[in-house]
Amino acid sequence: MIAKLLPLVRTVAFGAVCLFSVIIFSLSVHIVSITRGYYPFAALSLATSILSLLTLPASYIISSKRRGAITSFVAVEIVWLWLLWILWISGAGSTVALPWLNYYTGGAYSEARAIAAFSFLNWLIITFYTLALLTLSIRSHLRGYTYVWRSEVNHFDWSAPAANSGFNKGGVAGPEQNFTGTTVHSENTYQSQYPVGNVSNVGPHVLSQQYPPQQPQYPPPQQQQAFVGAPRRMPQSPQV
Repeated sequence: MIAKLLPLVRTVAFGAVCLFSVIIFSLSVHIVSITRGYYPFAALSLATSILSLLTLPASYIISSKRRGAITSFVAVEIVWLWLLWILWISGAGSTVALPWLNYYTGGAYSEARAIAAFSFLNWLIITFYTLALLTLSIRSHLRGYTYVWRSEVNHFDWSAPAANSGFNKGGVAGPEQNFTGTTVHSENTYQSQYPVGNVSNVGPHVLSQQYPPQQPQYPPPQQQQAFVGAPRRMPQSPQV
């Protein structure tokens, strides 16, 4: 479920940020042109919108067309999105801080309010997606998938179970699992294939067959039959 939902959320988030960036880019260019110079908020919003329009579509296209690109790594994507997050909140804050923003209407004043509104929307979208991606990455790392930071959002299994939890169902500790690639070797399987002479290294299923010790069974001794009252023959001396 999450493996299919997160790439969809990523597509929607990148598309919305790029759409709002086009609007902010147009308004910022217009404000810079009519003021014969630039206001700091307009310059910052213009630069942030250009960075978003250049990097987000490029990152999305590269991750869809090419596997293993460094720009598609989860760690690289999180770092870059946090940088855009800082730039968008800075641009929105500098625009809202203008003293004349709430006292005049029309023209550049309305455009400045529109820039602040769309900048906050971009900031909220990036915040939601980045926090979701960071939370899922930390959860996968704790489950044993430490390579999640070098994986791609579209190709990583975000709903995979824990790699080696050490517990069976019901919270009972089970045999230690040794993972080598895609093959799982159990400790009991190894001991059954390669028995050793030391009793301490033998599994509990082998010890249970040895206790309690069995006494060897011998056939009962045969009793000799004695006849009561039978005459006893005395040896006779030879006659001369």
